[in-house]
Amino acid sequence: MSNTSEILNERQVQEIYGLTIPYLRRARRERRGPKFLKVGKLVRYRKTDIESYLSAHTVETGGLEKTITARFEGQK
Repeated sequence: MSNTSEILNERQVQEIYGLTIPYLRRARRERRGPKFLKVGKLVRYRKTDIESYLSAHTVETGGLEKTITARFEGQK
């Protein structure tokens, strides 16, 4: 790991990214959240893993409007 400032604890993840501590804990328990590091009892997150998780869960908007417009234009 190149920089220890890129390793975050739960509180830092919550402050920076808005993922609450209860959400992070539940997601870890259910194996569905962002990747994490575990050393003994310590749980840490890499910034890159949090950002990848958020990117993978991004929802694009405006797609329905484009689909509807394309359908109406195709009917002319």
